[in-house]
Amino acid sequence: MKELKLIITNSTILFFILFYFLKWEPTIIGVFRELLILPSFFIQFVLAFYIIIKLLTKKIKLGVYTTAHLIFTLLTILSFKL
Repeated sequence: MKELKLIITNSTILFFILFYFLKWEPTIIGVFRELLILPSFFIQFVLAFYIIIKLLTKKIKLGVYTTAHLIFTLLTILSFKL
């Protein structure tokens, strides 16, 4: 179940990043972005925090899904241009 949450949040972020780089945004994508982007960011950061805590306490191993999730979280943070 945890891997499914990681796949859903990562694919949502990847979906919107792809349309951003293609500079193509139909109206329906804009509507979905407004409805999905904030909850997706929230879930992305909460799961990243959860993964980091679990990695530091050595309760989980670093796998493909967790590595991809942490990379997408880092890219999301960098996209805010802090």
